[in-house]
Amino acid sequence: MIDRRRLMAAAGAAAAGILLERPQVLRAAPHAATELGKVKIRDVKTASVKLTYYNAHLVKVTTDSGLYGLGEAYNREGIVSHINGIKRQVIGQDPLQVDYLYHRMSDAGIGQGSRAGSLAGAIAGIETALWDLAGKILNVPVYVLLGGKFRDRVLIYHDTGSPNTADAGPWVEEARRSKAYGFKAMKFDLNRFRGERWNRSLSSADMKAWVRILEAIRAELGPDFPLGVDLHWAYNTRDAIRFVQMVEHLNLWFLEDPMPPENADAFARLTAASKVPIATGENLFTRQSFRPFIEKQACDIIQPDAQKCGGLLEAKRISDWADLYYMNMLCHNMCSPVGTIASGHACMAIRSFLALESDSVELPYWQDIIKRDGPIYKDGYLEIPNRPGLGVELNEEVCRRHLADDSGFFE
Repeated sequence: MIDRRRLMAAAGAAAAGILLERPQVLRAAPHAATELGKVKIRDVKTASVKLTYYNAHLVKVTTDSGLYGLGEAYNREGIVSHINGIKRQVIGQDPLQVDYLYHRMSDAGIGQGSRAGSLAGAIAGIETALWDLAGKILNVPVYVLLGGKFRDRVLIYHDTGSPNTADAGPWVEEARRSKAYGFKAMKFDLNRFRGERWNRSLSSADMKAWVRILEAIRAELGPDFPLGVDLHWAYNTRDAIRFVQMVEHLNLWFLEDPMPPENADAFARLTAASKVPIATGENLFTRQSFRPFIEKQACDIIQPDAQKCGGLLEAKRISDWADLYYMNMLCHNMCSPVGTIASGHACMAIRSFLALESDSVELPYWQDIIKRDGPIYKDGYLEIPNRPGLGVELNEEVCRRHLADDSGFFE
């Protein structure tokens, strides 16, 4: 017979075990209350690092405590000027109030395109750095602050090279190279070989050439390898429907943006006619732009870019909204390791997530932009650091060596 003292001791030990296993967000909550108002934002600075054909605009939010947060903004021209113009909305504020500061920046910039333009990409860089800073203050990973993780690692799909030829051989070589990197999913951007670009027509000759190329790639990869196709928003609806019917036998993972991104009704028409899943979203900004595509079920897969659509929480909100219609989410991504890992935190916390895009990995120094113990991708997956914030620290020497022209290092 177990005596009462031993029974109470056993119950106490079990309770202690339960307490030790509390989710990190619960352990962070009491700490959050004690830290509110103690840290103030001092400044927002940028550093632009050259990648392939664009610059990675890194963002650093500094505070009066010495702590700082890192982020990455959208990678196009004018973004740094946007950051310098909007940062006054967060200076002097409490960095733990991330969503409040996001809306403060967004509301202040409505006339400049914060809801449906490039300013959303500047705000995203600051918002990401705020999440990194909040995670450091509260001593938890960012994915915890976004609601917790649905998975332990993030599947990566490789945006491969696109040979400018109708010969299938070089395309198959690209597929082999991608597999040699270790990727377990990939996407090809198909090029127009003939015809006029302005009338959005797609010639039968190009369609047939694309089918031959994709058949060769599929034969190389096998029948079930996740293979996506990107048409870069170039064609009319009727030709897109014709092409998608021609590739039904190839078991494509998705067909991305065959038409310009503004018309949800046209996408709904294509989606209804297609047996291939249709993806779109990289050229949409914030929930406002995604709304008609979600509510009209104008695609099968929503594809926000966290560094473009407004930030990590905005990407999650868009994806959770789409999940009400049972649309899965791919995460578009053209970033350094900073933005890639930041997007990875959001993907960890998004239930409907499928895969995160990877770009510029062919650059010899891409991985070395941050300090690391091993390769960033392992066996085709991104493993998110279980450290406070984003868990990222810059390799300052590498960043300085590859700064864009006339770009200082957080000066």
